[in-house]
Amino acid sequence: MTIIRRRPEVKAPLVFLALAAVFLVVKDELLDPLLYQTLRGRTNYVQRQVYIPPSLDVDSQRSLSLNLGNGDCKWMPPNPNVPTDVDYQKTIVVGFPSGDKRMVYLQMEALTGISAKDEWDFAFQGASNHPFIKANYPHHEGLWGWGSVGDQVVLMVPNIRRSMIEYHDILWDLNFAETWGEANQMRDNLFASKPPVEDFYAWRDLRVMDEIH
Repeated sequence: MTIIRRRPEVKAPLVFLALAAVFLVVKDELLDPLLYQTLRGRTNYVQRQVYIPPSLDVDSQRSLSLNLGNGDCKWMPPNPNVPTDVDYQKTIVVGFPSGDKRMVYLQMEALTGISAKDEWDFAFQGASNHPFIKANYPHHEGLWGWGSVGDQVVLMVPNIRRSMIEYHDILWDLNFAETWGEANQMRDNLFASKPPVEDFYAWRDLRVMDEIH
């Protein structure tokens, strides 16, 4: 018995339409890629109308440290001489516990041109009108140097699984100093070596309830 297979009939108009559709899609993507549209905000999904209210006081509008014109600027260090005739809202910038707080107060300094001040400086150099105060928590060896001038707190929390270990490691580097003088004498030991794991476990078991409360 002979089996004869017939070729399926291909309708030319359907093939033409399919090729035309593919051509149009490829052409549109090449001329104006969807990714480009999305990144540039030229789609209905990413366009936003944001209302930014003008400042009530022209002198208080945010400005660059040094405006050179034509969109150019020059970075200038923050001014350590804070005006005394302005009633700033004081912000305590606290690391839990880590140096990540620097990411916060450095941006505050960049936006305002005013420098931050350490809690120890308030205690040993006297009170001032600095709006950003750098501190740590837990910080049993620290000082409440700013008195009652703190209005709000920004708590910078790093990886919570590492924060207490890093806190212990710094204390270990400083030989668990309890005063500024003792800590200052041991500062060259910071990050010089890695504490034994057993030391962390012993410290953790002694301090865990204090840290919880």
